[in-house]
Amino acid sequence: MIFTSKLAIAIEETLNIENFGAKPNGETDSTNAILTTWARACSSTTPTTIYVPKGKFLVSDSVVFKGSCNNNDITVNIDGILLANSNYDVIGNEESWLLFEDVDGVSIIGNGFLDGQGTSLWDCKRSSESCPMGATVCVTFL
Repeated sequence: MIFTSKLAIAIEETLNIENFGAKPNGETDSTNAILTTWARACSSTTPTTIYVPKGKFLVSDSVVFKGSCNNNDITVNIDGILLANSNYDVIGNEESWLLFEDVDGVSIIGNGFLDGQGTSLWDCKRSSESCPMGATVCVTFL
């Protein structure tokens, strides 16, 4: 007698943002590479990790990580630094710098940082000048 068995194994996928064109130099805008990585993870049906390796990755504009995704098991593992534009006028009047919207099953982990580079905006606000409100990082679950 011969026995066979078919096991369904969910293969996890790791997507390194550098493989999509992100540069860890803190000067090259990595926004499109990060959004492309997100689109790939969001459209996948297998558990997916978006990996931000060590280094400084400039995200120079306001970014929306939008659902609804096919994937309800996305992990964003940040070991590097996501760096906002140092010129607060670029996103200072936006509601958010990074926005996760209409997503389900997204986890954010790691030893990295989100650096909004807010020092110059706070200096402006302390000086009583006319300054923008400032953007935030936000996650909404709808």
